[in-house]
Formats: sequence, structure tokens, C-alpha cells
Amino acid sequence: MVPIPFHLLSTSLAKFNHSLKIIYFVAALSVAGFFSIITTLGSLYSLTKPAAFGLGIVASATGAAASVAYIGLKGNTHVRWGKVCSMYGKFCRYLGASIGVSLFASVMLVLLVLLSVYSLSKKIPK
Repeated sequence: MVPIPFHLLSTSLAKFNHSLKIIYFVAALSVAGFFSIITTLGSLYSLTKPAAFGLGIVASATGAAASVAYIGLKGNTHVRWGKVCSMYGKFCRYLGASIGVSLFASVMLVLLVLLSVYSLSKKIPK
């Protein structure tokens, strides 16, 4: 007897709101983006830049989305979740692209925090 793959037996629709981690990813990046806009406007009037808060939000959201992408790519045999990227290629490509952009934003925020620390250390009298 030849086993029939699951994706040939039924069709289903994958949306981003079916996973709480993806919802967290979208919400956290929205909050971080809003916070970045407020910080940018506030930095025009002050010298402090609290970018570390935004970095924490973006980094945690990137980690949550990366865990969803890993399970989609590799599956989870302990709970009998199969690989879904073979069935939902477009969803996995979009998720991978958004994680890549988010990872780039995390690196840029790390550089921004380092630049802020450096500029603030120059203002401290020796």
C-alpha cells in the first residue's frame, strides 16, 4: 500500500492570523515602528535616543517569527506537524522575506544604540 501525502487529500488556506507568533511579529514591529517615529521626532528636541527599547521589541518579534518559519520549514515530529513550506510556498517566501527585513532592522538598531552610546560618552566630561 502506497501512502498518499496529506496535501493531496485536502486543501486548506494558510493565513498569517492562524499563528499567534506571526500576529505578535506584526504587532511588535508595528509598535517598534511607531516608537521609532516618536523617537525620531523626539530626538529633534533632545539628545537622548532610547533606541534600546525598540531594539528589544524588534529582536523578540524576529525570534518569534523565526521559530514559526523553522517549524514551517522543518516540521515538528513530536506533535506530528509536517513541513508546510512544500504546500504553502508563497506564505513561506513572504515570511522569510519579512524575517530578513526584520533582521536587517535589528542590526541597524544595534548600530544606532552603539552610535548613541558613543555620542553620549563623548559628552561626559573627563
